[in-house]
Amino acid sequence: MKNIPQSRAENVNFWHLYVFRSVVAAGGLAAGGRQVKLTQPAVSHAIAGLERQFSAKLIIRTNPALGLTREGSLVDARAARALDLLVTGLRDAADLSPRAAIQRMRAVSAARLSGLVEIVRHGSFAVAARASGIATPTLHRAARDLESSLGVDLFEATSFGVKPSRRAEVLSRYASLAFSEIRQTYAEIADLAGAGSGETVSGTVIGAMPLARSHLVPAAVQAFTEYHPNHRVTILEGAYDDLVGGLRRGDVDFLVGALRGEGVLKDLTEEKLFDDPLSLVMRAGHPVLTASRLTSKALRAWPWVAPRRDSPLRRNFHALFSPEAPPENLIECNSLSAARVILMESDRLMLLSEMQIKYEKASGLLMSRPLKSRAMQRPIGVTTRSQWLPTPVQKALLNEIVSFSA
Repeated sequence: MKNIPQSRAENVNFWHLYVFRSVVAAGGLAAGGRQVKLTQPAVSHAIAGLERQFSAKLIIRTNPALGLTREGSLVDARAARALDLLVTGLRDAADLSPRAAIQRMRAVSAARLSGLVEIVRHGSFAVAARASGIATPTLHRAARDLESSLGVDLFEATSFGVKPSRRAEVLSRYASLAFSEIRQTYAEIADLAGAGSGETVSGTVIGAMPLARSHLVPAAVQAFTEYHPNHRVTILEGAYDDLVGGLRRGDVDFLVGALRGEGVLKDLTEEKLFDDPLSLVMRAGHPVLTASRLTSKALRAWPWVAPRRDSPLRRNFHALFSPEAPPENLIECNSLSAARVILMESDRLMLLSEMQIKYEKASGLLMSRPLKSRAMQRPIGVTTRSQWLPTPVQKALLNEIVSFSA
């Protein structure tokens, strides 16, 4: 979710969120203040700042206990998740105990963390400055202040200049996920306010892999926007590793496409939607369309367009010729638009999903011949962060995708 203005989500005061949660846990301002060693006026000031930040009343002062508004309950739940992420990042990046990480959080501003996220995302201070619009000296100052607050080096000199260290990458990822939780908070508060079910300030970023972006995701998104016209949906395409990187940082909300199974990273969860049958795809009038019998030997005689070596479809491609090796006359291509031209202008074959060539077949540009083998199927589904908690509107979008995949 990236449509909440960054100046709002990434200007939150994490220490104030911690104070707020302490007050909620203790059941009162004075008791919460004692837990964090603050006076009651200081606690009231922190909570007032959060109420201005979220444009909502968060607590109800009643006797003898303190209560939460509906908005306050949402902030409490999301703050717990955001703080857990940030504390984990501080602990892992600076080798701190959980208690020490909480103490350091008071000195680590969201602005400094936001600067670190930009530097790590772009790989250098100069590129981050150009991409984010933040002045290079400002980024350098934020980086130095962050290092001073944590007592560790977050950057290292290399032959290519000063680069983020592993510690910086760890902290950046957790900080980015914490900011994502804050953006979700804004969306859910807007939902309660009736601002178009939270849609005027929120959005969803979908990472769509080749099959998903050819029909499934666009069709589901179009149907979804009929009922949620103001919810911004962004469909990203790219290599799996790039999309997963965005997912793990919180820049992407979920992925749709071929599942990795045992190869998926431990902090991600896959949910299967369906098995996708594969077909031989070729130009109209290709001799393979009318061949009475297809053997692996016969298929090896034809030139091929093959999927990239690191894609799940490549395993199916190898299985098509097993136990022999695949043919060597290959063009490797993961772009359907490029493959379409190659197939139309040659006798090459390609292993693809019927869903991916739905419109090419309808227009007569390409033809296909189905393959019956179980080895010629691949699982398609949704990949999320294991601890991801979607907003109600995002749940509706996921349900639409599930419905279109049935």
